[in-house]
Amino acid sequence: MTQAHDDVPAGPVAGLAAAVLDIGRPAAVSAGWLVLADPDGAIDLRRLFPDLDVRTEATSTAFSEALETLDPGLIVLMAPPAGPADLQRAALWLTSHADSRAVLLSPHQTVAVRLHALELGFHDAIDLSADPMEVVGRLSIAGRRPPNVSRIPDDRIALAQGVELDRRARAIRRDGRLASLRPKEMDLLEFLAMHPGRAYTREELLQAVWHDATANERTVDVYVFWLRSKIERDPANPRHLVTVRGSGYLFDPPKSGTGGVDSPAQRQANVNEPPTQR
Repeated sequence: MTQAHDDVPAGPVAGLAAAVLDIGRPAAVSAGWLVLADPDGAIDLRRLFPDLDVRTEATSTAFSEALETLDPGLIVLMAPPAGPADLQRAALWLTSHADSRAVLLSPHQTVAVRLHALELGFHDAIDLSADPMEVVGRLSIAGRRPPNVSRIPDDRIALAQGVELDRRARAIRRDGRLASLRPKEMDLLEFLAMHPGRAYTREELLQAVWHDATANERTVDVYVFWLRSKIERDPANPRHLVTVRGSGYLFDPPKSGTGGVDSPAQRQANVNEPPTQR
């Protein structure tokens, strides 16, 4: 399936895909797949799965734009051309589309990349040097949407005392009342809340949320400042959306039974960098 498998005949693989799809096909097969891949590469999913709506994009930009307008049942990233930023983009998108799935296909030697994809929430990560029957079968399984099964169990995430992120409403709830968020405020907050305790640099956040690591880093600071005004009881002394000097920002979730005492992560962040209006 990689260069070592370029000589795999097209006919048998295509026939194998049809056979896999025909065996035990459930009623809820996804109607659309979105693929980031080289259209001239060794694998052509449109040929392998002719009865499905498969859209292939060759660049990260086109892939991100397609995610904004489509609701694919399956996202397939092939590395290359897919890179770390594309994995982050797909993982973030999955957090608000729990009925969709994502799969990474990468060369045999990129074990760490496949493991990272699984850590991010991908449903499968496939070695391209595997037997063609296994590759096609696992893609077919991943492309089926199980009815009424949500990958993420919680639609609400506690942000602070009396404050929740309502992922369905794409808003926050303060003492039970909804407060609206700008689209990028929602994306940034959701990304940090889904990765509690991990510090992200401004560059990483720009890539994951704005999909542009070269943008002005002050953009992140402004959005964090806005979010703190909506989440923190004392925005000037943040307890949950905190700054870590040399690393960036992290979300430290509220702890039950702390009696208002800062957690270790909060203390570390506040010691490393005094509170700022960032």
